[in-house]
Amino acid sequence: MCDVPQPIYEDGFQGTISKNHPFSARILRRWRALTGGKSVRDEDRRTLIACSGGADSIALAAVLASVRPRPIIGHVLHDIRNDGSAELDRDVAKKLADIMGCSFLELNVKVKEQSGNLENNARSARYQALCKMADESGLNFIVSGHHADDQLETVLMRLIRGTSVRGLGGVHPSRPIGNQTLIRPMLDTTREEIESFCVEHSLQWREDATNKDIGYLRNRLRHEVIPVLQSIEPHIASKAAKLSASSQSISIAFTKLVEDLFDLHNKTIESEWCWNRKSLRTQPDAVLVELVFYFARRVLESKGIDTINQRSIDMFVQGVKSDVTEPRSYRVGPMVILVRANSVQMINPSSHGNQEL
Repeated sequence: MCDVPQPIYEDGFQGTISKNHPFSARILRRWRALTGGKSVRDEDRRTLIACSGGADSIALAAVLASVRPRPIIGHVLHDIRNDGSAELDRDVAKKLADIMGCSFLELNVKVKEQSGNLENNARSARYQALCKMADESGLNFIVSGHHADDQLETVLMRLIRGTSVRGLGGVHPSRPIGNQTLIRPMLDTTREEIESFCVEHSLQWREDATNKDIGYLRNRLRHEVIPVLQSIEPHIASKAAKLSASSQSISIAFTKLVEDLFDLHNKTIESEWCWNRKSLRTQPDAVLVELVFYFARRVLESKGIDTINQRSIDMFVQGVKSDVTEPRSYRVGPMVILVRANSVQMINPSSHGNQEL
């Protein structure tokens, strides 16, 4: 909305948000459901709001600031932009905190010089900083403003890269992160609804200039692909959110099957888990896919789980179900999977150091 310094909230928002407003009521209802439900008092669900200064997190912070005790608004300042715009984003978030009477925390992170994927590094550093703020403030929940349009972009990205039913689930409404639980109460809310709410209440927000860089796949989808989809189906974001919720339910059912299958393993040593190949060959492909992710989450504590791709998964499944009996090795994200004539062995290679597998 603004790429240059402007007066913030001048003659506009004065810090009043009605809990009964349809938008507010829906967000508060979802926030309470994701932080323990009706059995938990609001004073026991104190929350850190990850506020970037964008419309989504500004609207979220304005709504949640209506509860007592007030949440804490946190902002992570990174070094990706050096034109002063990151500081302006911070100022918008801080001004909102001041008006709403919320405590404000900020941390600086440096990711520009790190090796690897800049987006992934920035996301990891941002979550680490948010967890640190929450830890130091004694908070159990971190809330972010991810919404239905974000979900649509995520699903499209995964379709392009290759995905499964789990991938179609997109981002989940809650997940563990550090010592906290990260919750997303706006996944069924569209960007249009969020911005309309901000305009209605004279809430000023800022657009991150890097969101315009179509060198990033997400931004290219946002600016070049999704507008075409919206011209065909204006409610495409809401429908994607429903698809993701449905896919998450299916994944939960798969997970139960996999938990039972996981219990059939033989653990040779701490880093190696082995199954009878015959027992795996009779399973649906989707269950074998989920077994890989379950191993990554339970044994590897999700380290490297983002590096698992559809091609390596497909090769593993085909290897298990083929008639080939010669030993084969598959690198699937952070793990090595050995398929032999009568066994399938999943290995955490980091536990082997430099030893050849």
